[in-house]
Amino acid sequence: MINKTQILVPVYNEGENARRLYERFKEAQVDFDSMTFVYDFAGDTTVPVAQELQKLDSRIQLEKNDFGRGALNALKWGFSKSQPGPVIVVMGDCSDKLAVIPEMVKLWNEGATLVSASRYMPGGKQHGGPWLKGLMSRVAGVSLKLFGFPTSDPTNNFKLYDGAWLRSQTLESQGGFEVAIELCYLAYAQGKTIKEVPSEWYDRTDGQSNFKLWKWLPHYLKFYCKILKQIFLT
Repeated sequence: MINKTQILVPVYNEGENARRLYERFKEAQVDFDSMTFVYDFAGDTTVPVAQELQKLDSRIQLEKNDFGRGALNALKWGFSKSQPGPVIVVMGDCSDKLAVIPEMVKLWNEGATLVSASRYMPGGKQHGGPWLKGLMSRVAGVSLKLFGFPTSDPTNNFKLYDGAWLRSQTLESQGGFEVAIELCYLAYAQGKTIKEVPSEWYDRTDGQSNFKLWKWLPHYLKFYCKILKQIFLT
């Protein structure tokens, strides 16, 4: 069984949250082969913390995003460095339920190209966060699932991707975190296997979210409509 699990963490001034994330992996007893923090600029508060972690664990990596600032470019940079095997995107705000990762990797080993950690399927939960953002995300995901889409949470960035497939994709995303729903669309349009596992999301308790709802909403709607069109064409 191949299991070269790569954890990809896009960060922007996460500071001590990087250490908390690493400790949460240890507490959850989730194994990985590499954990890469992707940052935009040398003064990012995540950098010195990650450098400390590197001294304790050789699996910790730091990558400076040279595609340009922003969450989208950080993700694209990380994707471009991915190796064959599962790539798991985890946010630096420590909001995700890491204990579901072994099940995600298991589904990848069974042939899934994309595995979505779902807040909206039976067994999934969302704790806190802006109510409007949560409502819109839930309505989008649940409505697509009702039409036959394989996951009820395409907008969640906590996902596993096949690394070889991920590196081969050409992305249209221009806003930010809508890249998650775009990759769901691409996998579905290409006939790839998409699976989901129930997960829980907790609103961040430290730092400030960089999610820009109204700025990014049109980009999400673009790929929501693309998925609907693809569903009705197949």
